[in-house]
Amino acid sequence: MTDAIDRYVARLADRLGAGQDTWRLLAETDGHLRDAQSALQAQGMDPAEAAELAVRRFGDPAAVAKARSPRRRAVGLLSGGWLVVSLGLVVIGLSGLVSWALEAIWGPAFLAGDVNGVTYTTARCADFLGFFPQAGSCAAAAAMHHSDEIVSERLAAGILGVVLLAAWLLVRRLRGAVPIAREDRRMLLVASAVAFLGVGLVGFGWGALSIVLDVVRGLAVAGVGVRLSDGAIALVAGVVALILLARFLRRGVSAPSSPSASSSSASPSGAPA
Repeated sequence: MTDAIDRYVARLADRLGAGQDTWRLLAETDGHLRDAQSALQAQGMDPAEAAELAVRRFGDPAAVAKARSPRRRAVGLLSGGWLVVSLGLVVIGLSGLVSWALEAIWGPAFLAGDVNGVTYTTARCADFLGFFPQAGSCAAAAAMHHSDEIVSERLAAGILGVVLLAAWLLVRRLRGAVPIAREDRRMLLVASAVAFLGVGLVGFGWGALSIVLDVVRGLAVAGVGVRLSDGAIALVAGVVALILLARFLRRGVSAPSSPSASSSSASPSGAPA
């Protein structure tokens, strides 16, 4: 059965985020509150009332969480930002794989062909045909050139994202999880959901509209594949971020079942060290 102290420590954990140093801080907080409760009980107070009074004297969980070292919060925010950037690059890499698939199925013109009516100088056409002499025309060579750039650049971003993610996981394994404050976690999830959904809606919507307009005008559909691939992957990532945000807001982060198990030390100053 939980009491006011258990509920307080759980709320503080929700504010601070996960991490080894956070659990030590929670253990110290729990130990201090239990000592305060015991002192009040020695004065004849009921255990439940003593727990409530100890919690009220300790301070609001939000204020206690914000009193953490600014450096610790900055490190947590840096860790969270690093993870978000890494996953964003991985998402770009996935869009490169989708672009490569679209090119293989419908050809370079569908993926990255120039908009109808675009022309190049003779010198520029010679450059394109120099890279792709088998193309047979300036437009086809230009589409192949653009497609190669699109796929290779996105795959390179994905590889960089995997490297950064591996580095993040390695540091986490060696040094333990870095606690990220609740408000910072919420901010990162909101920013990720908004960014991915915005890019996805604009990209996919623009690509779909371009197809409709080209078909209606009787023109060849060209250069829409990249917008469709980028938009589709971004939409998927945005939906995932939105689901994680909804789960976070609904459930939060629970404190460990027995915070005092990891450390029984208490802070003599009346607040966690």
